[in-house]
Amino acid sequence: MSAGTQLTHRGPATRRRRRLMRRWRFGGAEGNEIVTSAAAVVLVGLLIAEGITIVHMRGLLSAHMFIGLVLIPPVALKLASTGYRMVSYYAGVRAYRENGPPLLPLRLIAPVLVASTIAVLVSGVLLLAIGHKSSMMLTIHKMSFIVFGVLLAVHFLAYVPRVVRSLRVDWTAARRHAVPGAGARAMLVAAATGGGVALALALVPTIHAYGGAG
Repeated sequence: MSAGTQLTHRGPATRRRRRLMRRWRFGGAEGNEIVTSAAAVVLVGLLIAEGITIVHMRGLLSAHMFIGLVLIPPVALKLASTGYRMVSYYAGVRAYRENGPPLLPLRLIAPVLVASTIAVLVSGVLLLAIGHKSSMMLTIHKMSFIVFGVLLAVHFLAYVPRVVRSLRVDWTAARRHAVPGAGARAMLVAAATGGGVALALALVPTIHAYGGAG
C-alpha cells in the first residue's frame, strides 16, 4: 500500500477519533443540553436582579450597569451552546437530529431574540463608553430591551420545565458519571460567570463616572 493510500485511509479514522475525543470531553448532545440549561439558570438569576434595578433605576443605576456587564459572558456561552446545537442539527449530526428541533414558533422567534439580546448588550456597553451624549443610543437600548423582554418571557415559559428537569436530573452524581465531560462543563459555566464578574469589576470606575455625570 502506497504512502498516499495510507494517508487517505488514516484521514477519516483520525477525524473520527477527534470527534470521539471532543464528545468525551464535553458530552456530545447531552453535554450540550446540560451546559445550555446551566447557563440558562445563571442568566435567570442575573436577569431577575437586573429587573429589580430597572424598577428602581434612579437609585440603582450603577448596579444596573454592573449586572449588565456580568451578563455578557454567560449570554455568550448560552448563544454558543444553542448555536452549536442548531448548526449540528441542520448539518445532520445524528445525536442532535434524534433530539428533534424546537417547536416552530420558538424557531421563528429565535433570530429576533438573539438580535435583540445582542442589541441590548451592545447598546448598553456603548452607552457606558460614551456617557450621556447619545439620546439615540439610549432609545435603541430601551426599545431593544422591550423586544428582548417580551420574547424572553415566551422563551422562558416554553423552556422552564426542561431546565427544571435538567437541574433535577443532569447534575446528579449518576448523571455526571453517565455523561462524560462534567468537569469541562462546570469549568465553562464557572468561567463565564467569573469572567462576567471580572469584567464588571474592571469597569467599576467607568460605571461610577457614568453615574456621577448623570
